Amino acid sequence: MACQWLDLQLLQQGFQAQKKVQLLDGATVGDILKKVAQYKMVPVAQLFLTEARWTDRAHCLCRVGPSSAGAITGGAADAIPYFSSGPIQVKLHRNEVPEGEVSLGGVDDLDDLPDIITVEGKFVRTELTKAECLDLQDELIAAYSEDTVQTALEKLQIRFKANNMAQSKYPRLLADVLLAPQRKVLPKWGFDAPPKGVVQMLNAFVPHNDDPDVVLKVTILNGLIGLDMAWLS
Repeated sequence: MACQWLDLQLLQQGFQAQKKVQLLDGATVGDILKKVAQYKMVPVAQLFLTEARWTDRAHCLCRVGPSSAGAITGGAADAIPYFSSGPIQVKLHRNEVPEGEVSLGGVDDLDDLPDIITVEGKFVRTELTKAECLDLQDELIAAYSEDTVQTALEKLQIRFKANNMAQSKYPRLLADVLLAPQRKVLPKWGFDAPPKGVVQMLNAFVPHNDDPDVVLKVTILNGLIGLDMAWLS
């Protein structure tokens, strides 16, 4: 598995002890912070990472640096265009991937952290076996069959017919109704929450799209959520 190595130190002036971070494929700043929070037993929300960036990349990020009293400052008020003749410390967004040396803010020391911190990326499923496809379809059928979902679908379809909407608009409106049941099911199978997770799931189904057993359950699902448009008749 591909990885990159980072140096991690405290966000303080002067010489700092460092830890090594082994960042595996797909891991981001957010994953590093979660791992550090586990070791330090602190809320992840209080932690942040910074990295030295030149102003051509950092001009729209939060500037972080020492105040006149020597404390480390930086926040939303500093998220303004900022220019310097050299690199500056900027706070990294949680979905960014650091490049080399990062500084940790929100704690006073690196105690309790191992010398090498291995950080894995979030697992996102990219494929399913036929058996998994069928089991996932069964869970979606159960979720879409719940009274609250069916009631919401009925209300949508009544409104749709009353306003004489074009059939092409139904899938877009349907997506809002299905958000809640999909949020319950998709993450259990390694997919992101909808709408992104729906695309991931559909891509994982592609090798099985012509399988008769899978097609049968697709027909059942389409009937449950009204994509067969039978409710229009």
